[in-house]
Amino acid sequence: MSNYSDKTVLVTGANSGLGFEAARQLAEAGWGKVILACRSESKAEAARARLIELTDKDPYSLLAVDTSEVASAQAACDQLRERGERIDFLLLNAGASGAQPKFNSAGVEITWASTLVGHHTMTMNMLDGGLLSPGARIVIAGSEGARGNLPGMKVHDIEKVAKERFDGDRVTAIEALARIKGPYRFSNMDEYVTAKLVVAWWAAALSRKLPRGMTVNAVSPGSAPSSGFARDAPFLMRVFMLPIMKIAGPLMGMAGSIESAARRYLDAADLGDNETGHFYATAHRTKLVGPVGIQTWPEYFTDEAAQEAGFAAVVKLTGVGLPEASSVATA
Repeated sequence: MSNYSDKTVLVTGANSGLGFEAARQLAEAGWGKVILACRSESKAEAARARLIELTDKDPYSLLAVDTSEVASAQAACDQLRERGERIDFLLLNAGASGAQPKFNSAGVEITWASTLVGHHTMTMNMLDGGLLSPGARIVIAGSEGARGNLPGMKVHDIEKVAKERFDGDRVTAIEALARIKGPYRFSNMDEYVTAKLVVAWWAAALSRKLPRGMTVNAVSPGSAPSSGFARDAPFLMRVFMLPIMKIAGPLMGMAGSIESAARRYLDAADLGDNETGHFYATAHRTKLVGPVGIQTWPEYFTDEAAQEAGFAAVVKLTGVGLPEASSVATA
């Protein structure tokens, strides 16, 4: 996409952090309409006022959606349909977490629910209702931590849980982990990076189900300590590690600006039709910022059976499947 003046983008979690910064950059890039999808209309309105002040532009419209709840995501899509919207770029950025486990109305832990439940539900409803343009780009936020090599963040061994507890059924294993019924003690950072692994699987599986011309990719923004991520981090990480990262991180390739982090999302909107189903993160395995590349390490990212299990698990968690015949809007 090079001329955006007649294009519409929807950004979840647009009232703060990376979502807010992405919305700012999208307006600066000339997008015709930027839909600020936030937990409440008041949050979206406050974000709009700040963005207008920063950009001196007002392509913004508002949408209230709680991405941890199926019903809220469905209602948001109903509202978009009533407004006659057609989305060219769907940026699924929102997420939430907490030091103690909290659950949505269906018993899915909030870290998992806010990352996967509403985003999946919105995507399926948009496909079903013709809300995505024929060449739509879908980007869902990934994480460097999904590679399992960051201190303080452990990716749950889904295959092991499946083999030891569920007769090898990875779908059921993922569902159990998302409900905090697995063999692991709750740690919001562990849940976060494991959910982001499932995000990568979900995107890969969905890419094989989308109409030709649409793409979907998981994109890690990299490490941006000023993004607001710290609010969900454990105490020691929030008080000691993150302040150090803000100072020393840029020198070690371990931290970058929120501007460059959000830019990764926007760059993905311009990927070609054949560049789909991938997880893009920092190309260097031991760095958290810098040039991006398609992640093939660890090998679980490219395990097609795991990808399909991840997608199927999210369908079970939401009760929302892929439409049998997507009524995709025509140009």
